[in-house]
Amino acid sequence: MNDTAKWLALARRQIQQGHTDGALESAKSALASDPDVAEAHALLAAVLVDKRRLHAAIHEAGIALRLEPELALAHYSMGVALMARRQFEAAERHLAQAIALEPEDAANHRVLARLYQFMGREDRAGALLAKALELDPEDVQTLVALGEHAFERGDLAAAELRAREVLASEPEQVDALVLMGRVLLRAGRAAEARSHALAALGASPTDAGALHLLAGVKARGNWLLGLWWRFNAWVSERGQLRAMAILLALFVLYRLLGAIALNFGKRDAATLINLVWLGLVAYTWIGPALFEKALKKELAQVRLRSEF
Repeated sequence: MNDTAKWLALARRQIQQGHTDGALESAKSALASDPDVAEAHALLAAVLVDKRRLHAAIHEAGIALRLEPELALAHYSMGVALMARRQFEAAERHLAQAIALEPEDAANHRVLARLYQFMGREDRAGALLAKALELDPEDVQTLVALGEHAFERGDLAAAELRAREVLASEPEQVDALVLMGRVLLRAGRAAEARSHALAALGASPTDAGALHLLAGVKARGNWLLGLWWRFNAWVSERGQLRAMAILLALFVLYRLLGAIALNFGKRDAATLINLVWLGLVAYTWIGPALFEKALKKELAQVRLRSEF
């Protein structure tokens, strides 16, 4: 096995474990060894998506596709990058092409399932996850995806079962740690959730899911942030289309209540309704900023303790 192949194998293993920082360096090392390997560019693109460097991810996936247009991994990476950019139709085309090229690869089915979850097409998502499990019953990322799917449907028991199944064999698997933490947090076990978030950050210090979990723990302990966090989590779990419908319904309700109050000559009530609505709107703007501030404070404390 040459150096390029060794770096690629290591990058794939690190991606499987959720160690994105290590995978990033391994993919770069593979490209340093041979810059014309399409698989290396595709793997780098996939890692860059996890790092939220979406422009760079699309660039790398594009290089992979130019080097090897029929490489399923290149279509996969382009698909996940476009999905992160919320370009769902284009992402669907690339992910469907990845499945057409490698129909036996569980990852292709799993990621298309995630896209359909974002699009609110839960039936399609469930069928694809079932297919991914059938293709590879021991794939940890598929098991985590099934757990996340269960969590988003409110089935905490099934989500916890999947997370524990993965952690029993791979105790440092980042996504499983985050999933378990989310389950614990929803169950009100904030201290245990925080421990899982810190364990995930120990394995991957910039993992977005772990950072969000840690911030959620912090927000849960603050009544003001806790209200925003609970509402945001509840809306997010409904899926994109349902979330939009909920927000639209709230706006329509606000306008309807205001109109009813005015029709009955209750100007004070109408004014109060307007003030409440403006307060809610302001809260949705202020809440994320307070959330980010709380996260930075928590991370600073974590880093300080780690230095001693």
